Amino acid sequence: MHPAAIPNVSTRSPRIWPVGVVALLSWLSIVASLDPAGSYPGMPEGPGLTIDEVFNVEQGVYLVEQGRALGWLNLIPGTSQEAYRREHGYNPDHPPLGRWWLGLHHHATWALFPPFNPEGYCVTACARTGSATAFALTVLLVGGFATRWSGTAAGVMTAISLVCMPRLFGHAHVASLETMTNLTCTAAVLAVAGWWTGGAAPCRRRAMLAGVFLGLALVTKIQAVLIPIPVICWACWRWRFQAVVPLMIWGVTGLVVFYLSWPYLWFAPLEHGLEYLGRATQRATIQVWYFGQKYADKEVPWHYPFVMFGFTVPLILHGLGMLGLLRRERQNVSVSSMPAANPIHGGATGSQAAPRGSSSSRSDNLDPSVGSRDLLLLACTLFPLVVFALPGVAVYDGERLFLTSFPLWSIFVGRGWVDLWQWLHQRIGVRPLCIGICAALLACSAWPLVAMSPCHLSYYNELTPWIAELAGEEPELEIDYWGEGITRRLLKQLVDEVPRGATVAVMPTLHQFQADEYRRQSPLLRAHDIKMEEYQPDSVGQSSVLIYQRRADLPQGWRTIRPEQIRGSTIRQGRMLAGFLNRDP
Repeated sequence: MHPAAIPNVSTRSPRIWPVGVVALLSWLSIVASLDPAGSYPGMPEGPGLTIDEVFNVEQGVYLVEQGRALGWLNLIPGTSQEAYRREHGYNPDHPPLGRWWLGLHHHATWALFPPFNPEGYCVTACARTGSATAFALTVLLVGGFATRWSGTAAGVMTAISLVCMPRLFGHAHVASLETMTNLTCTAAVLAVAGWWTGGAAPCRRRAMLAGVFLGLALVTKIQAVLIPIPVICWACWRWRFQAVVPLMIWGVTGLVVFYLSWPYLWFAPLEHGLEYLGRATQRATIQVWYFGQKYADKEVPWHYPFVMFGFTVPLILHGLGMLGLLRRERQNVSVSSMPAANPIHGGATGSQAAPRGSSSSRSDNLDPSVGSRDLLLLACTLFPLVVFALPGVAVYDGERLFLTSFPLWSIFVGRGWVDLWQWLHQRIGVRPLCIGICAALLACSAWPLVAMSPCHLSYYNELTPWIAELAGEEPELEIDYWGEGITRRLLKQLVDEVPRGATVAVMPTLHQFQADEYRRQSPLLRAHDIKMEEYQPDSVGQSSVLIYQRRADLPQGWRTIRPEQIRGSTIRQGRMLAGFLNRDP
């Protein structure tokens, strides 16, 4: 068979622009639906205000404003004077890059598209565009590298598969650090996988360039510390002692970029560095709801990260990821045993070589570095899951702590789509039927984006109720951990039902600003003078209760609510994510 007859083999060089189209469309779809509470009433609603957004947005705005006043090069101005820091409340719990990114987008969005009737200087909806941009860049990044390695089709399907992961798509709608962390951590891993190629250890220039991306990941969030161990093990396995110098250059460059990008460390670097690590490792205990039982974060069963990873990605995508991984491994073995003269033609000898610029996965396998590159990607995908499965390691917030595994997994999923197409083409041969099968599978994978909108962070795939029933457990994991079910539509129902000037209790509340932040961020509530307060069991002034189903933090009597009690609700996958009801349950 001629290479041009194989669906994924092209005599042309792979093209990156189709991946760019996917990234652009994903960005447009996200920025069109970011509004949590009425700041952009003419746009589709976004997820409700989530718990930590207020801190990220306020710190991001602070960084940008002080940067404008004291110079853009100082990402954390004010740290040159400790008194200024104490007075203005700079919080060094996270490095600056992610929050600075949100602050820049907040200001740009406010200037170009002013929000409706804002209160104060921070509007969460404006900062959410930062996550949308970071997600689109992540789609472009993984799709671009997949195109380079496996061809245009694999690159496009990698990009689409990443978009079809509801939890990632959901995080791209909120002003948190997770999507920016995904971008920088994925870039740090792909820089090594893409540039450290060939039989010899990487040169110093490539090691230094990859180190720059490691530094950017470190200055975004602490999850970046999970990158070096699999990279070091992989490089030492591949090049033995020749890897020592490149690894040292890579690591030192990353630390230098981290230090120079965070002026807070310039003054008392040891003290502030230890303070940062202490904040990251010593924190209040967070409760986790897992198969009908509440656990402290360090007592969660070891399989929690693997279950969450398995249950929060559409099942079809997981199956295709396994196909792309295992089929590629078989192809690597078979190619290594073929005569070198003409591998495209099944190993028969001959003078015809693979076409120049071919994007075939088979021709890609001729590079002996492909197998080791796949091993690096797989190791960096699995290592965060393994770390958070270790006894005594705190794990919480659903999939958030190991969210960096998802973009790398999408590369294997993209290959799986191409391998599936090739298999169907070889077995069936009827092109329209093959297209129909792949289109149906893609539609099933993308449907959760529609069905869960705008509450993608509460998605679970088809395995969840089946596994829970098989285990004899209560078939519920955490339902609405972030409170995204308190959408603009639900707030509108609340305003229509309660009297003007009423006081509404919020449950659960995780910090002292949470309840009032719903009012500050919602022109709907402010227009009707609705007050939002933390739920108090003995309060007589709270006529209604606004509740979201973060079950680990709900009192026992509030985990089960009769349908007749509910006056308004947000329902997805047959579950009530959030709702409001009369004062007494």
